[in-house]
Amino acid sequence: MSYPQLQVAFEQLMARAPSALFKRARRLYLDKYPLDGRNSSGLLRLFIAEERVEESVEPDPEATPNGKIAVITIRPTRLALVHCKQQRAASSQMRSDYLSNTWGLDPLDFKDVEAPWFRSGGHQQQGQAPRSLIWIRHSAFSEGGEDGISEDPLHLRQ
Repeated sequence: MSYPQLQVAFEQLMARAPSALFKRARRLYLDKYPLDGRNSSGLLRLFIAEERVEESVEPDPEATPNGKIAVITIRPTRLALVHCKQQRAASSQMRSDYLSNTWGLDPLDFKDVEAPWFRSGGHQQQGQAPRSLIWIRHSAFSEGGEDGISEDPLHLRQ
């Protein structure tokens, strides 16, 4: 199943999020900013609760023999539905409308979590993220130079 609105929101969030190299800063960012956008004011918001980050290096067919492409692939594994600043879950109708109409997600896939969201931000429910939700970025570099790797910013690709 396709989730076009969710994919667009995820890509926008990833474009602003700190690099996966900075795990603590990234986690703080993902806990603070929902997929709904930085200026969201709704009572219900959707966050990335967990993600899987994979990194690999591949040969670059368009570069010199030493050219490589670093590939980072990020997949959310769990999403958190948060009833902002509330100790109790939103009504089932409110949750259903929000998840179904805004994101195309099944509200039955989300289950209560005892702990409140980040910094007591509200009641949360978590559910599996769609497997099709993915963000991939490529960065070209070549082996060589003093430190073994010299990046060529003119070849950075998205």
